[in-house]
Amino acid sequence: MKRLRDILILTIIAMNLSAIEHEDILNLRYGGVWLQDQYLSPLLYTGMQVGIGNEWWQVYSKHPGWAHVGRVDANFGWTHNAPKSNVIYALGLQGGWGSYYAWVFALAGNERTPKHSIELQLGPYLEADYMGRLIAGYINKPYSMDMSIQVEAMAGMSYAFSAKKTSYRLRYLVRTNMIGVDFVPDYWQSYYELQENGINGTVRCAGLWNHRYLNHELTFDMQFPHSTWRVGIRHEYLEYGKGDLWFSREQVSAVVGTCFRYRVDGKRNLLTER
Repeated sequence: MKRLRDILILTIIAMNLSAIEHEDILNLRYGGVWLQDQYLSPLLYTGMQVGIGNEWWQVYSKHPGWAHVGRVDANFGWTHNAPKSNVIYALGLQGGWGSYYAWVFALAGNERTPKHSIELQLGPYLEADYMGRLIAGYINKPYSMDMSIQVEAMAGMSYAFSAKKTSYRLRYLVRTNMIGVDFVPDYWQSYYELQENGINGTVRCAGLWNHRYLNHELTFDMQFPHSTWRVGIRHEYLEYGKGDLWFSREQVSAVVGTCFRYRVDGKRNLLTER
């Protein structure tokens, strides 16, 4: 009987792992942005930005305690200096993937159907970051950019609870850089040199001593009978440079999104009737 019970347990586990649940979250953002780009101007530029992003979460099929997350974000910002004599337009793109271990604690109910639970997450995250900036009133040096690839530390905490026909999740996620590479342009390069030779500069090893990055967000997910929605706030801060040439950007955004959960059955072929 014990052997039969073990076989049944393993069969149930295999059936559950054959169709791993995916969580996909599409979000829109709107908020403020502050830019300091000493290659383009010594002045601080402030303005607004809009963005769109997508993230996906999934546990590993053979290691249920571990999971991975990926995300892609894009945003566009428009800023001006304090005298409002010039404008900088910015287009940012970010993409990353990370893996983390999750500790789940059921506070009420049981492990399969908890009514309240807390989850702690910790793991590494790899991110590529690019933001191109165009200044309107400077013909010698009109363009600048942030460009880096970083290995980051990722941590998170969430509290989930259920009610009648609904459930809710409050989640805080934070990432900070550890080690990577970034690009710093040459200060005296002109627009004409840029046309002839491209953007000259230095690709260097980057870490907390010369490249500081923080990205954190607080979100609240609300699952209703027919849809799941997200509201939240996100804060990002970046500072890097060398010598007298430094760059910084800060963005604070309100987040609105929708969440999807689905399963993929690899054994289901394209001819199978619905």
